[in-house]
Amino acid sequence: MDFLIDFFTENFQNCVWVAAILFALCPTLESKIAIPLAMNTAFWGGNSLSPIFALFVGFIGSMLPCYFAMILARKIKSKATGFVSSKLIEKYSRKSQNILLSNSNFKKYLMLATFVAVPLPLTGVWSGSLIAGFSGLDLKYSFIAIAIGAFISAAAITILCTVFENSIPYILMISLLIVIVVLTVSLLFDLFKSKKKV
Repeated sequence: MDFLIDFFTENFQNCVWVAAILFALCPTLESKIAIPLAMNTAFWGGNSLSPIFALFVGFIGSMLPCYFAMILARKIKSKATGFVSSKLIEKYSRKSQNILLSNSNFKKYLMLATFVAVPLPLTGVWSGSLIAGFSGLDLKYSFIAIAIGAFISAAAITILCTVFENSIPYILMISLLIVIVVLTVSLLFDLFKSKKKV
């Protein structure tokens, strides 16, 4: 852990926004980790970002891969067969089906925006983009819905970090811990499910 802290403080001390964008680009981390990291004065000292700038950087960074992820999901669904496509589509099929079963187009995009807006692991821009791609929703409206959801999520995290200003390192550690726990449980669940089938 000290190696990671030293690496980031040595290489990004004068350009904290670049480190925040790099974290925001990562699936599951996104603005949930990027914003508390960018505002962390214990980590960056006087170079930490202001809440507004951290919100802007976290939002933009998390939105950068959105269109690419939607196109990638569509390509995987249309071209790939077998293990890769079935595993990926199965993971997001229930969420995709819930969106597709809605009669109203407005409700479909509202559900997508709401899913992205919840600042928890396995929700966010990457997951929303994959759901939109696998569901075959319109790319333009999906992008707008995901952007609205991502902004709400980033704003909620920024407000949380601003209200509990002295606890930003703890918010960062708790966020990272939640991400690790959820990913581990998800992985173990998938392994258990695959062994049960065999």
